[in-house]
Amino acid sequence: MSRATGIPKDLPESTLNDILNGKRERLPDWGLVASFVMVCHRHAEQNGLPTLAFETVEQWQARWRAARNAQLQPQATGSYDLYGTPADEAERRTSRTVARLVRQAADGDSESVHRLAIIHSLTGETAMAHYWIHAAVRQGHPGAEALASSPRPTELAADLSFAYGQAYEQEGLAKRDIARFYYRLAAAHGHARAAERLRVLRAVPFGKLLPAPIGVVREPDESASEMRAVPLGPAIE
Repeated sequence: MSRATGIPKDLPESTLNDILNGKRERLPDWGLVASFVMVCHRHAEQNGLPTLAFETVEQWQARWRAARNAQLQPQATGSYDLYGTPADEAERRTSRTVARLVRQAADGDSESVHRLAIIHSLTGETAMAHYWIHAAVRQGHPGAEALASSPRPTELAADLSFAYGQAYEQEGLAKRDIARFYYRLAAAHGHARAAERLRVLRAVPFGKLLPAPIGVVREPDESASEMRAVPLGPAIE
């Protein structure tokens, strides 16, 4: 389909796989992005899928330009957040998680479709959430109808996101970054248990402690897995 009339560039499979899997940090050229967006629109139209969820080529171009301009900005250095995840690392891992789900959804995996519906419901992308909920219902996912008909879909999505986070956390250290991703989505909508688990996991981001800010030291709490910052010397009021 990428060779169809009006599509600016071919879409090499290996190149797309690398980009969607987060293996390439450089921003793709605009011709490749435009071609991908146009192909997605045509595929949806040919298969009777709703296209309102997709932003226009012009909207994507605005996003692409913003990303390009952001790369040209000087990066701040030397600051630490004891309990926070490094922004660039969090973005990469989040992108990989979503890209993997999109790829699996394209292969017909209804669970990935359902998870994309939950993610977009919690990120406020209403049109995309409706698109993936519609797709999950069509594919017969057992939880799709409940999400589609719920009077409080965001609350339900937060509960489901918390459950996904728990499942990934139980798989061990290698999956904790994905657990954080789902906990963060739920916590942003007031899910107290997700916020608590996120606080605990943030104490040791990516399996190791971040450098402490000047003026504080790390002391072990009662739990060896949790750390807290304490001031050096008396507090100044």
